[in-house]
This record gives sequence, structure tokens and C-alpha cells, in this order.
Amino acid sequence: MRANSAHHAQTFTAALAALLVSATAVTVSACGLGDEPAAKSTTAAADPSRPPADVRWENYQGVQLPIGGHDGPSKLGTTAAGYTRTPQGAALAAINHSTRLSLAPDGIWPQVAAISLIPGAAKDSWVLARAQISITAPANQTVAPHIAAYKLTAYTPDRADLTVYATYSDASVTASTETVVWVSDDWRLQLPDPSAKTPTIQSVPAIPGDAVKLAPAK
Repeated sequence: MRANSAHHAQTFTAALAALLVSATAVTVSACGLGDEPAAKSTTAAADPSRPPADVRWENYQGVQLPIGGHDGPSKLGTTAAGYTRTPQGAALAAINHSTRLSLAPDGIWPQVAAISLIPGAAKDSWVLARAQISITAPANQTVAPHIAAYKLTAYTPDRADLTVYATYSDASVTASTETVVWVSDDWRLQLPDPSAKTPTIQSVPAIPGDAVKLAPAK
């Protein structure tokens, strides 16, 4: 790993971690989407090893995000919502929620938080931390992550724990731990307990062979 590039990648991931680790009393309302978006129903057997079907990529603040043709998000606007109650829907929700929260610009992040986050102390802490910074421009392409794969470590129809792997321009790789919970007919991001101070993003040597690969953005 080249030292300078690695430093920039670590700086970017540290910024994401600071926002996500620092997160129901704050009242915010989502524009264009209700707090209880409808998600597609599914009767297919859960298969955590199956990649999401019909994935396309959409640029959000300088980062390409996977959008599943079947598994969601089916509602895109200021926020993203509407995921299937499947391992694939959970993974796409975790990726989209965490990235959009980290990069949402000033004036938009309250709506994103309202749709994306589970209410509680972690959300309150994140809101307070986000209010102290300003984001007005997309991520710098030299340090922006490229979402490459994920691995579900635990899954039930009510909760999913996973690791999301991203690569960078210097070939470094990071692993981000995420948790989503099925609430109000959709997957919402559960931020970690702010008092635990547990790192959620770390550098890893490579993407493991058993991770679910996402076709690269074109």
C-alpha cells in the first residue's frame, strides 16, 4: 500500500466511521418519502450467498451505490427506501443507508437520517455529531471507496449483521461492519452503542473468497 494514498483512504474511512459510530428524541421529517415506506414482499427461500439480481449503479455524492432491480431500493429520491425482506435486500439497505448517511450534504441529512436510522441513543448521538460538521461537495475521487462485496455474518428476517468491503485507488481494502433491523416494513440501520467506542471500519489484506461479490460499476 502506498503511504500517501493509504493515508487519504484511512482519513476518508475514519470520517465515515466517526459519523456512523457517533449516532429518538430529535424530530425530523422525510421529504418525498414517508417514515414507513412500503417494501416488496417475497416468498423465496433466503439464500445469503446469492448476490442481488439486476444490479445497476447510481452515483451518490461521488460514490457508486448498488441498486437492485428486485431487492431495492425501490423508492429513490432525496432518500432511498423500499427493500425486500431478504438477505439481498438487507445487504443493499446496509450499503445504501451507511454511505448516504456519511455523504448526505447539508440540508439533506435530516431526511436521510429519518428514513435510514433506528431511533435511540445511537441515532441521537449521530445527529448531534453530524450537526457539528458541514458537507457541501461530493467525495474526492482519489479517496472515494468502491463498494466491492459483502458478507452476511448473521441473518434472520428481522435482523442482519454483515461486513461490507470497499476498495480504493491504491488497491487497499477496508471492511465495515453494519447491522440493519426490519422496522416499519423496511430495513433500517442500527448504529452501534456510542458508549462502546467499537471501531466499525478497519483495513484488511483482501476481500475474503466467500464474500458475495458485486459486479463493478461501469
